[in-house]
Amino acid sequence: MSDDAIEKGGEQLHDDLERERDAAGGRHGWRCSAGVRAHVIAYVVTCVEEGESHTRIAKRLGIAQPTLSRWIREGATGDAGFRAVAIIPSAGPLATPLPPSLRLRTPRGFVVEGLDAELLVSLLQVLG
Repeated sequence: MSDDAIEKGGEQLHDDLERERDAAGGRHGWRCSAGVRAHVIAYVVTCVEEGESHTRIAKRLGIAQPTLSRWIREGATGDAGFRAVAIIPSAGPLATPLPPSLRLRTPRGFVVEGLDAELLVSLLQVLG
């Protein structure tokens, strides 16, 4: 995402947050709607991938950095598009050799190995 797009997205979210704060009477401890909060979290993910800190992002959005970090943590524990997975031990060596597999390395350094092309496409569709 370009720097201009990040700036414009931040300005829009800043305005959305300001409207919600004003609607709550500008009081301390106002509650941000789930929709705006979800947009903030998605915006933060993009900004962090570009190397920005939570402090800088929070300043751009006009909210406190601890609030922003809490929203991110809460978003990760809620339904943030993640699926539960289980890791189970292998039952032993397979009788037939495995076909060549693909490796997925995320921008944050996570590695998923052992996928065929179909499973990799499915995983990417689920993750968005």
